[in-house]
Amino acid sequence: MRRMAVALVLAAVVAPMGACSSGSGSDLVGPTWRWTHLTETEPAHQSVVPDPQNYTLTLSDDGTFSARADCNQVHGSYTTNGSSLTLKPGASTLAACGDNSLDTQYVTLLGTVTSYDIKDTDLTMQLGQGAGTMGFAEGS
Repeated sequence: MRRMAVALVLAAVVAPMGACSSGSGSDLVGPTWRWTHLTETEPAHQSVVPDPQNYTLTLSDDGTFSARADCNQVHGSYTTNGSSLTLKPGASTLAACGDNSLDTQYVTLLGTVTSYDIKDTDLTMQLGQGAGTMGFAEGS
């Protein structure tokens, strides 16, 4: 009986801790997000991503993500707290994707994300230091 009580207490303590590692961003998890546009503040500029299917982001329940950065694959971790979001790119393939690729810019920008907002099937990620936003659409 005592072991069962200890197990229940441990389950009550460990379960919330696990949920904190990936935060409350359950609305982020599941879809594959396609990077569609970038809005920069200094200098003010908005650009459309020419091939959104080549720049994707998929977040998992376990606090990890996978991304396609043109011809490269990137894996990393993320945390959320309310609308705050931190992405930490990790292992990546390092193929040369070509002069017109946005692969390096994309991965660099992911590492500067500070928060997110989802409306319908659109995801907006705020970049650190007020640098701008990355826009994503839900897709495959």
